[in-house]
Amino acid sequence: MAALFNRKNYKEEEVTDLGLSNKVISLNQRLVNKDGSFNTVRKGLPYHQTFSIYQYLSSISWMKFCAIVFAAYIIINIFFAFLYFIGGEENFVGIKSSNEFERFLNDFFFSTQTFTTVGYGRVNPVGIYSNVISSIESLTGLLSLALATGLLYSRFSRPVAKILYSDNALVAPYKDITALQFRIANKRRDHQMVDVEAEIMFSKVENGQRKFFELKLEYNKIHFFSLTWTVNHPIDENSPLYGLTEEDYRNLNVEFLILLKGFDDTFAQIVHSRSSYKYDEIIWNAKFLNIYSTTDDGKSMIELDKISDYEKVLI
Repeated sequence: MAALFNRKNYKEEEVTDLGLSNKVISLNQRLVNKDGSFNTVRKGLPYHQTFSIYQYLSSISWMKFCAIVFAAYIIINIFFAFLYFIGGEENFVGIKSSNEFERFLNDFFFSTQTFTTVGYGRVNPVGIYSNVISSIESLTGLLSLALATGLLYSRFSRPVAKILYSDNALVAPYKDITALQFRIANKRRDHQMVDVEAEIMFSKVENGQRKFFELKLEYNKIHFFSLTWTVNHPIDENSPLYGLTEEDYRNLNVEFLILLKGFDDTFAQIVHSRSSYKYDEIIWNAKFLNIYSTTDDGKSMIELDKISDYEKVLI
């Protein structure tokens, strides 16, 4: 830790209003996960006040979303089929069944036709009871399909940045000093982002308090993001990292918080991406390997599966 006190003419400018607490609950706590989510749990309010069904259905995976839509479709139709079933077969014209289970299946399939307003015409409701139930189900079906369509469109149209981060950040040689570096790229094929900006916040724990410092980058903005970008923070005498060793990173529970934002051509909106690197995800004395090449017709090509590749070097 002696390296902490060997800096000349440097005064740390702490960021005190980052939006994250300075209190340390656990030394092993990660502030920001690799996927950009925060390690925060909100309690003290009723569940219905903190839960948003729209936000949940818009943000879950496609597999979960499709499973929920399919399950809701089956459950609703089973419910209405049960109402038709208890009303009796005499409330319908065209139902032919040899047992109770087959009659319930016929009621279920009639429910699906009414729910989707298909109405093939083989089975017709007769009497007030079955017509009232089918009328209610038709309205329920129209509203449900409109809701599902809206959610589907929302998921497709929601602007999301798909940024690929290198698995590790490196302490690499840079000119006559060293630098903290990580590499990013756009995951989407034939998709463009422009005016991409990067911010790195350095977090450390001292005397039971978490402190934050903004790291100055060699370039904090690039106009075109068609290839990769190696985000680079020179570790000079003006850097909060100056003089720190690998052991210091571990003792200070260091974490680097990453915020990216840029303009998405497809959505014509600004999109964001977050991630972080903990002290044990920093590789010392290494540099990234070249992943650039050219195609047969002379175009630039990058191998995204090698974005995290590095080699050890002597510093």
